Amino acid sequence: MPRLQLFELEDQPWFPATLRRGVTDFLAFVWGLSDDRYSEFVTRLKKAMEAMGEHTLLDMASGSAGPVPKLIQLMEERENYKVDALLTDLYPDVETFEKVKTQHTGRIDYVATPVDATAVPPEYSGFRIMCNSFHHLPPEQARKVLADAVAQRRGIAIMELVERRGPAIAMTAAALLNVPLTTPFIRPVKLDRLAFTYLLPLIPFAAAFDGVVSCLRTYSVEEMRELTQGLSDDYIWEIDRLTNAGNPFGLMMLIGRPASTPKA
Repeated sequence: MPRLQLFELEDQPWFPATLRRGVTDFLAFVWGLSDDRYSEFVTRLKKAMEAMGEHTLLDMASGSAGPVPKLIQLMEERENYKVDALLTDLYPDVETFEKVKTQHTGRIDYVATPVDATAVPPEYSGFRIMCNSFHHLPPEQARKVLADAVAQRRGIAIMELVERRGPAIAMTAAALLNVPLTTPFIRPVKLDRLAFTYLLPLIPFAAAFDGVVSCLRTYSVEEMRELTQGLSDDYIWEIDRLTNAGNPFGLMMLIGRPASTPKA
């Protein structure tokens, strides 16, 4: 099926912050349930970072930090490669960033001011990463994100846990049921999250709607390859669809780095 540039509720400036946080809390909880889904991606990411001598992930379009804490944990535990992370976003959620920083003292920090992934200030170095957010960008902006990394000779990794296939679409639509089932286990417990899950189920609806739209907006392997065409003759690109027992629906992956030594 063709990629559709639709809209997600969480992208809209009028979408209430309480509902947005309810959806991102649910996603963060679900993304942390299985380590296996990240195993091959973490192995490839480590190799690319090691080749560049990088030990910092510059997370762009962080939202609620998503799977980044899990990734740095797995990098150390499975790959014996210690990394830290700097969270950035065009619309930073400072309250959430501060909570994540407190939970991972010395390993995760954040930028409180807006950072545009298509034009990252050069003072923010590190290996760039976008987790489950690249699909939000139309092709011209998506290409600008990659082009900016190339222009500054930074490594960049794109990871999407959804894809444009029937099983993944069905799985995300199941958030209508999964949000109520998982909400009692999400910490800390919040009264507004409970109210908008059980009394007025806006969070389950928003999670299901945005999940389905995310699948329909995700770039395929072929489309991601097209986005890299002509950017540089001195870049190594790994673009693949990864599957395993922890994530049978597929993880869409792009990792790019300079083939020669990057500038200091």
